[in-house]
Amino acid sequence: MKTEKQVTIFLLALLVTASVATFFIVTKDKDSPDEYVYNDFRVFKSPTVGYTIVAFVGEQPYHLQLRNDPKNVTDIPIDSRIRNFILLKEGIIFTLDPNFNSIPVLGATEMANVFGRRLGIYDKKVTGAVTREPTNSTTPSGNLIANCKDVTTNTNVIKLQLGDTTEVYLEKNGCIIVQGTDEWEIIRASDRLIYDVLEVIEN
Repeated sequence: MKTEKQVTIFLLALLVTASVATFFIVTKDKDSPDEYVYNDFRVFKSPTVGYTIVAFVGEQPYHLQLRNDPKNVTDIPIDSRIRNFILLKEGIIFTLDPNFNSIPVLGATEMANVFGRRLGIYDKKVTGAVTREPTNSTTPSGNLIANCKDVTTNTNVIKLQLGDTTEVYLEKNGCIIVQGTDEWEIIRASDRLIYDVLEVIEN
């Protein structure tokens, strides 16, 4: 009888421990801004900078490092046609003003990593460019010069620029504009586009 009683007490203790652990896990997922589920995607606050998002393409999981989490970019308008434009074409040219500081370059790099061949998600051929030669440049920089007029049937142009609003939209010829009211807003708009293509945020 003593052994049976000890086993019963032990099982009850295990049940209570499991219930408490489950409560704390559920509470953490629900209340913590640093770790949550967004449309079935796991989002974790990075110990350094930004967020890690566990995204899936088919059955394959990818751990992506982005500056902004999904909740921080849902207010940014985006043209719902852009995802198909990106998926249907073989290449992407990312272009921006050569006099920008390094911040918008981070946005272009994040997009290039996801859409390009580095991670093997979409395997697009990505190319970096600038919209013009740098101000006061006396000799050619050697950089590729590209603008919206360089959109072709096989290549998208994604232009990062400053503007009065933060949004992602299409020009008439299909050029994709990633626009922010300042440099950090350009990164927010870049992340909004990434989440749209990955279908983390559904339009």
